[in-house]
Amino acid sequence: MEDDYYSLLNLDRKCGEEEIKGAYRRQSRLFHPDRHCDANKESAELNFQKIKRAYEVLIDPQLRTIYDLYGVQGVESGQHLALYDMDRNKIKETFERIQRQKKEKEQEAATNPISHISVELDASGLCYSNRETYITELFNIPINSFVISQSVDAPLTESNRATVMCTAINNNDVATGLIQTHVRHTFSENTWLESGLTFGHGATVTLTGYRKLTKFLWSTFRSQCSRIEREYLQYSAGATLGCNIGDSTVIKAEISLDKTVKGVITKSWEKLRLYLSYQIGLENQVLSCQLIRPLKIGNPPDAQVECSAKYDLVEGIHIEYGASKQLTEYSRLAALVRIGYVSGVKLKLMLTRGQHSYRFDIMFSDVIEPVAVLYGTFIPVFVYSSLHWLVINPYLNKLKAEDIAAKSEELKTQLERAKEEAREAVTLMRPTYDRNVNVEQCKGGLVIVQAWYGVFGSANKLIDVTVPVQCLVSNSKLILPEHTKTGLVGFYDVSYGEDKQLAVKYRFRNIMHEVIIADGEPLKIPRQYHVDIACPRRPGVWTIAEIG
Repeated sequence: MEDDYYSLLNLDRKCGEEEIKGAYRRQSRLFHPDRHCDANKESAELNFQKIKRAYEVLIDPQLRTIYDLYGVQGVESGQHLALYDMDRNKIKETFERIQRQKKEKEQEAATNPISHISVELDASGLCYSNRETYITELFNIPINSFVISQSVDAPLTESNRATVMCTAINNNDVATGLIQTHVRHTFSENTWLESGLTFGHGATVTLTGYRKLTKFLWSTFRSQCSRIEREYLQYSAGATLGCNIGDSTVIKAEISLDKTVKGVITKSWEKLRLYLSYQIGLENQVLSCQLIRPLKIGNPPDAQVECSAKYDLVEGIHIEYGASKQLTEYSRLAALVRIGYVSGVKLKLMLTRGQHSYRFDIMFSDVIEPVAVLYGTFIPVFVYSSLHWLVINPYLNKLKAEDIAAKSEELKTQLERAKEEAREAVTLMRPTYDRNVNVEQCKGGLVIVQAWYGVFGSANKLIDVTVPVQCLVSNSKLILPEHTKTGLVGFYDVSYGEDKQLAVKYRFRNIMHEVIIADGEPLKIPRQYHVDIACPRRPGVWTIAEIG
């Protein structure tokens, strides 16, 4: 387990240079070998070197940036030597580019099977059925269309890749199929060329290319020639020019031989993404606007809500709204409701699992009906809630328990070493602890009476951290930044993967108080509003007496 340099110095990740120097001075006085007897010098030297190394990294702007991006391994492995002369933004860009290239190379070196299944259902009968026929309609929902495709993407040489895709389509009892092949040749990271051949309803030959023109400009072109019937050829071509304005704005414009102009403008903010698109042609004009709001809810904390409005000269006006949620590391569930004068009311359910996707389009009504809108809105909520409580939660809890058990066994030796180091650190802190307590008692300041850290309700997963917490008190104040307390000197991870808390019982101005916080929460005491231990507590909240 790597040391957390911010925790070692009890610093916030946004701390400044003066705060780093002040924290280093306090910790140096605590663990300097010259302040301890011969019996404790070795342990003091070990802790002092950790504190010193943390200070050397965090006080240097370049090293600190590399540590924030790469961690301890990045700093110690010498990766920083090539980046040392860059500023913070340049280092971040370089790191992200390296990570992106590494991921692309891993994907390029693998054979990737990709599958897609799409089903369209007609559930309009549910909206118009009465109580007697509802069950009959529910079990007799017709399937309008069914599409299943399977593709394999594999490298041929270092610069060539091939993709083969087979698609089977059944639309209103009319079955068709397609076979597509694509070969891409990569000349450099800025240029590639791809040719494709499709057989099915006729034959189609395509040629697509990409070229990065400058740091901000890029372009693509596409040409296509299709033979639909004997002696009948159809040709089309188009080109796209794109511009990246910083990391948050993308502008694309496309023009084709059929005198159609398309464009997309993308703008991203921290809490909102905007997509504007348009199409101007002889046969149709389209204008659409989409807003996406990312949310950090659930576990994993990755979700988003979106809404969009679209004007189409052929299909009229329609709106869409919905949400998507990351279920696991490789799975995502999304639901969208589409309402339009021509398209009616339709619900789209999409599940993505790695390289495989499943889509279900459910038509509730050919026209806009309030009942159909209610069905489309509340069915996905009901389905997700049921899956969440009956399937997803139990599955994630099972995976978490298995991971904790495997990781705990793997880290057993490291845990024993961390436990021993914490005990030695507490022994070194004793003289400072006694002096600190005497000083605070004489002026009626902040005295830590008792502090516990770990999993409450389990005695063998708790450690007494009274001494290290008191040693962090300065001028009758205790400030712990917003990060896990595991990395603080004198602390250690008593139970990998489980939710931990910190409980502190303290005396300030001769009045007893107590506070309990989650592991990652910041703490600043004495607080403006204290909770006296004599006051009734909320149900389910542990008290210091019960913890001990």
